[in-house]
Amino acid sequence: MRSTASSPPDLDQFLDHLAHKAQPGERLPTIRELMKRFGASQMLVQRAFQGLKDRGLIDSQVGRGTYFRGTGAHRAAAAPADGERPRAPEAGTALPAVKSVLLLRRSISIARGRVLVEGLQRRLAAEGHRVLELSYNDPDHALTVLKGLPRFDACVVQSTFKAIPIALLAALRDKCEVLAVDGAALVGADVEAVGTEWGEPLAAAIEQLVQQGHRRIAYATTAHPYLATQLGRRRFASLQHSLPGVELIEITQDQLPHEDYATRLVQQLQASADAAGALPFTALVAWGIEDGALFQRLLAHAGIAVPAQLSVVLLGRTDLANEHADFFDVVGCSVADQVEALHGAITARWADAGRPYGIHLTPVVRRAGASVAALA
Repeated sequence: MRSTASSPPDLDQFLDHLAHKAQPGERLPTIRELMKRFGASQMLVQRAFQGLKDRGLIDSQVGRGTYFRGTGAHRAAAAPADGERPRAPEAGTALPAVKSVLLLRRSISIARGRVLVEGLQRRLAAEGHRVLELSYNDPDHALTVLKGLPRFDACVVQSTFKAIPIALLAALRDKCEVLAVDGAALVGADVEAVGTEWGEPLAAAIEQLVQQGHRRIAYATTAHPYLATQLGRRRFASLQHSLPGVELIEITQDQLPHEDYATRLVQQLQASADAAGALPFTALVAWGIEDGALFQRLLAHAGIAVPAQLSVVLLGRTDLANEHADFFDVVGCSVADQVEALHGAITARWADAGRPYGIHLTPVVRRAGASVAALA
């Protein structure tokens, strides 16, 4: 158990503080010591070490172990000679301690985006970086405001179901050294993208239900052709032909999660029931449920008992209570992993500006709930 009286409040902040005070060659605390001190798992401590390594603050060698590179590694590179182009820092080179970061979020009633931006803001601020968070509902107004702002070392754009105008992205790319997008919305461009390949969680959810004896399973998603949903639908179409003895039924609608999505979905479920109220499937995998408690109430009001009549698995964020409502089984990703991936993408590019751009996929995780029952 962590001792709030004697332990620093944050593992990353503690290691960052040590890194900036350590002399070259000074050894890090052992993983076991940090696990005990912070009540953290070995994986979390190793992930924190990797974050320091990506920022050029520590190094490791066979036979020598892991050690701090020391304060000398934080000195700014010498100024280029007249006429010489400034060079990007080499991979592993430590960076100036303070960076400026812009967090740009579309004003939309999706809790995930707000929680992610706040988590990233706390992570960056704990490292001493200057962070400005802006929320907008009018892209043209955001573009006008952006023109009056100074340059930033990085910008994270919160991807939503609203289109991000090319003009706004171009202005951000010109204004910021590093541009990162939360979501698999942009690939093949000079931006860092962090997202989830939703086909994998969908396949995992269906596998879970099949193992529980379900043979008629519905998949609910939006009809809008976003990359995330299209990846899921493509995987679903493949599974329809590769699971013998299992009938997979697709349910689509025009609404998006921040619209009347859950209500319309329950109406579709009701409309598919026969005269006796029996549904044509025994299990449902639902993408896009923003308010799990509301969805649970709507199902109960419609006379659909979960999991007695219908087992339900949500595709979403396992660490958001507004989604799982302490009831639903969830397969997807965690906001904490998204924050970690965005932070890692930004700091890695600060350390090596010449590294290839690409998409960073978050790991698939599960959260067990009470919404799935074995089919007799």
